[in-house]
Amino acid sequence: MKNGMWKRSLRRGAALVLALVMSLTITSCSASQGSLTARERAREPEYVSKAGGKVHEAVPYSRRPYEHYDPAAMEQAMADFEQACTSEGRDEEVLRLYDAIVDEYDHLATLTYMAQLNYDRDVSDEQAAAEQAYTTDIYSEMGDKAAACLKKGMNSSYKELLTDKMGIEYAPYIEYYRENSGELTELNRREQELLREYDKLAAGDFTVELEGGQWSYSRLEREPDLDDGQYAEIEDALVREKNRVLGSKFRELVQVRRRTAELKGYDNYARYSFEAVYGRDYTLQDAEGLCSDVKTRIVPLNNDIWYMDVAQESYDSLDLVEESSAQDILAGVGRAVGSVSPELGEIFRYMQDNELYDIQSGEDGQDRMDNNYTVGLPSYGDAFIFINRNHTFTDYQSLIHEFGHFSSYYYNSVPELFQGYSVDVCEVQSQGLEMLANQYAEDMFGEGAEAFEFETVTDMLYVIIMSCMLQEFEEAVYMDPDMSLEDMNRTFKEIQDSYHGWYFDVYDEGVCYDWVDVSHLFYSPLYYMGYGTSALSALDLWTMSRRDWDGAVDTYMGLLNEGLDAPYRDTMYRCGLRDVFDSSELEALAGDVRRIQGLDQDGEGAEVPSQEDPSQDIPPQEDPDQAGANSEGNSGSGLRVAGFLVLAGICVILVFQVMILCTGFVIIWLLVRKKREE
Repeated sequence: MKNGMWKRSLRRGAALVLALVMSLTITSCSASQGSLTARERAREPEYVSKAGGKVHEAVPYSRRPYEHYDPAAMEQAMADFEQACTSEGRDEEVLRLYDAIVDEYDHLATLTYMAQLNYDRDVSDEQAAAEQAYTTDIYSEMGDKAAACLKKGMNSSYKELLTDKMGIEYAPYIEYYRENSGELTELNRREQELLREYDKLAAGDFTVELEGGQWSYSRLEREPDLDDGQYAEIEDALVREKNRVLGSKFRELVQVRRRTAELKGYDNYARYSFEAVYGRDYTLQDAEGLCSDVKTRIVPLNNDIWYMDVAQESYDSLDLVEESSAQDILAGVGRAVGSVSPELGEIFRYMQDNELYDIQSGEDGQDRMDNNYTVGLPSYGDAFIFINRNHTFTDYQSLIHEFGHFSSYYYNSVPELFQGYSVDVCEVQSQGLEMLANQYAEDMFGEGAEAFEFETVTDMLYVIIMSCMLQEFEEAVYMDPDMSLEDMNRTFKEIQDSYHGWYFDVYDEGVCYDWVDVSHLFYSPLYYMGYGTSALSALDLWTMSRRDWDGAVDTYMGLLNEGLDAPYRDTMYRCGLRDVFDSSELEALAGDVRRIQGLDQDGEGAEVPSQEDPSQDIPPQEDPDQAGANSEGNSGSGLRVAGFLVLAGICVILVFQVMILCTGFVIIWLLVRKKREE
């Protein structure tokens, strides 16, 4: 078992999920759920960046004005567009008004994401909450109106002109657009209300009444004189209360989404989400097969890696980054991504120069959103990174991850009105960069590099396992939307058991309560599967980098240029990465990771390529001619068996000695008693 095991045991529960896997990109919502996916829009800015040949407006975030959005300009443009489409010979006017509608919606989207950022800095700020609610609602409303307006143009004599303008990929979205019913609009609004209620509840405290009075998490942290039993009793009561409160909100969301799926013509929300919301090019049945393969291939790999040795000195050195400032983190990550690719270094400098990040902890009196994410700012052709610090090395991981998303936004050039989001590919763009940046861990952490690299690899394995667990859980819930909270807690525990690990705490009743801490379950239903597929592809990219560093970097940069809406399986195939839904290819990937980590197929030591030489080939699969090499591993295994037998023998001897001593004491006591009676 590796040194510093206590560090990892602390992170095996829900805290691990929150700290490591809650990095996300807030998806740019299209005009209606189920629209075609797309990239963000291009601009005509003042500043020309060399990266990707795309132009970007270099305006520092502090100089980007925020205003309460007035829909009058967009509504006027739509009215004029519809009028223009009724007459012949007005091509230039129709195109000008089309551009006005598209640009104005970009402007609305930018303000919506800025309002979200302001709200997330302090969810207790009522004014910020009201503005966030307003922009979110009007974003959806105006998206529907814009799509309906452009559809009228597509039904006019200007169809060919508008099709050429939109592009063949996006014109069908407008042509076949169906406006949301009043009920669907109300369901969308209700869903947003429930999410805001969840925000406040999750950011607040919870209280329970016990014999010692009223207890909360904040009081529990302040009490110095509690023994372990008292502390555990109070904490368990608080965990149950948190589950009751947040779980009830989750059940309300499930009912809203159930009805949304019905109105969209689906028999359950799980299938609707896979096909219409995310537009995945794999099915629920494919996901089920992958979950099964993860149990047989990735879970054993994860268990074997758990017992690897990593120097305690490396962890001690990594602990020192807890004192890192935001500027320290930016400097270290900037060097690493610039070393991966000079082009990424240029994008990183653009991000820094234009203040497109917020990396800090919440100040006193503020309820800062406990999340890491990236949002696009389409009016400027770039994006913004939001990170809630936890003052560990994971802050570096989070910035690398989110910068992968930032870079993808930086390259994209499709109007927000058509914006979509392929979770799986976008998460390869982020998690793939995490794996490539490992090559420069020593530059970031010095002696702590070994521990950081190990943590990054094992985090990917945790992400894969937990993504499959959460996929199974969500599918079970949305297939049975009337499931009680008690049954949800029990179902989660049963699913976790099938992955042979306690990733979340299990309580006496045979249930898990802490799943309510996973905000993606509330915000982004059925999103998590995309973390698992992408983590597998990120590991695949990493194994490629060990054979061919330049090829892996080229592959990654190509992935960034795929945009936000590329189909997952097709994109991985075209990029030369494995199909993780193919059992044999997943098995081969697990085997490559084993060898790089110094494990053979049986979990024993094996020679691996040097980290310092990324172009060195991964050692091939063993063949019969390598029997001599295997004998060394078998010898090590035999020594462990022998050691175990010796230890067992010592234990037996100790038991006999204790029995003899006890017998002796009994005899002496009987003799003394008899003497006293005489």
